[in-house]
Amino acid sequence: MTRIINSNDIQYMKNYIISLYKKFIPIKAISPDLGGDGEAERADILEKELRSLGLVARRVDAPDKRAKKGIRPNILAMVNGERKDKTLWIVAHIDTVPEGDPALWKYPPYSVTVIDDYVYGRGVEDDGQAVVTAFAVAKYLVEKGIRPRINLGIALVSDEETGSRYGLRYLVDKGVFNDYGGSHYFLVPDAGSPDGSKVIVAEKHILHMRVVTKGKQTHASMPHTGLNAHRLGMMFNLELDKAFREKFTEYDEVYEPPVSTCEPTRKEENIGNINTIPGTDVVYWDCRILPKREIRDVIELAKSLAFKFSSATGAHVDIDVLGYDDAGEPTRLDSPFVAGFLDAIRETRGVEPRPIGIGGGTVARYLRKHGYPAIVWMTCDETAHQPNEYTRLSYIISDIDTILYYLLKKAT
Repeated sequence: MTRIINSNDIQYMKNYIISLYKKFIPIKAISPDLGGDGEAERADILEKELRSLGLVARRVDAPDKRAKKGIRPNILAMVNGERKDKTLWIVAHIDTVPEGDPALWKYPPYSVTVIDDYVYGRGVEDDGQAVVTAFAVAKYLVEKGIRPRINLGIALVSDEETGSRYGLRYLVDKGVFNDYGGSHYFLVPDAGSPDGSKVIVAEKHILHMRVVTKGKQTHASMPHTGLNAHRLGMMFNLELDKAFREKFTEYDEVYEPPVSTCEPTRKEENIGNINTIPGTDVVYWDCRILPKREIRDVIELAKSLAFKFSSATGAHVDIDVLGYDDAGEPTRLDSPFVAGFLDAIRETRGVEPRPIGIGGGTVARYLRKHGYPAIVWMTCDETAHQPNEYTRLSYIISDIDTILYYLLKKAT
C-alpha cells in the first residue's frame, strides 16, 4: 500500500484533529426544526479556523429568522492547485441531530472524550469527521507548501439533517459553485464502512406519508355505537404493508438493502384515556424506493387502497404526502473523478472499492441532480444518531491519506 503521510506526521495530525474537535463539538448546531438555534456559533469557530490556515473563507448564508443571528451559515474555502480549472470539493455538514436521552450516553455528548483510538461525542462522526478530515487535508498541503494537481475546495453546509434547503440545496440553486468556473467533483464524507471499501454512488427515492384513519369516537363499553379508528387503522396499515411487499418486488444488488422498503414508523396518540374508542388514528410511513420505480407508484397504490378500504368499512382513510425527494441519476463510474478516486482507495487501502447505492439520503443527491459527479465515502462504523456516537482517529488518518493521494497522484 502506498502512503502520503509518514509516521512522523501521524501524531501531529492526531493532535490537530482532537484540538479541532474540542473547538466545535461543544458548540451545539441543531436545526430550528429540531428545537435548536441553528449553526451560526459553530460556523464562526470554523470560519476562524479556516482563516488561521491562511485560507480565504467565503460566507453564503441563507436567511432563516428562526435561527440565531437570523441565518443558516454556509462557508466555502479553497486551496489552489496546479490546474485551476478543476476542483475537488469536500462537503461537510456542520449541523447535528440532538443527543437524545442523556442517560444512554457513557460520556457527555457535547464534551469530546478520547479513549485510545476512539473519539466520542455527538457529531464526531456525523458529520464532524468530514470537517476534521477536510481541515487536516488543507492544513497538510498549506503547511508543507504542496500544491495539489487540482484545487481542493471545502464546503461547510448547514441544514443537512432536516432537508438541506438552507444548506447545499441553497448553494446549488444559487449557482455558487459555478462562480468558481471549470469542472467540479464532490466528495461527501457522510457514510461508509470500516475498511473504506464502500463508495456510495447512488441513492433511492425517498417518500414520507401520513395515513389518517377516521371513524367515530364513542365510549369503550358501547363499541357498536362508534367506529374504532384504531382497529381500522391497524387493519388498513397492515393491508398497505402487504400490498407494498407484493407489488414492489424488484431486486437490485447495487443497493443496500437491495429492495425498496416502505416502513410504518411513527404513531400518534389517538386518545388520552383507556375507556374511549378513538375516532382518529394516525400513522407515518418512511419509504425508500429503488430508482427503477417511481415515487408516484407508491402514492397511487396507497390512495387506491385507501379508497377501497373506506368504501368497504365506512371509515375514511386519507393519505397525506408529507414530502418526497427524487434520487436523480447515479454518478457514472467511468467519470475521471470516480475512476481516479477508486484507484486511490485500492492503492492506499489495499481493498477493492465497492460502488453501491443506499436508502439513506445525503446531500450528494442534490449534486447529482445538477449533473455534478458526487460520491459519498469515508471510513466509519456507522454510529450516526446513536448514543455514544464515536469515530476512530485511525480511520480519519487513513481517509486523509487517501484524499491526499488522490489530489497528488490521481487527479486529472
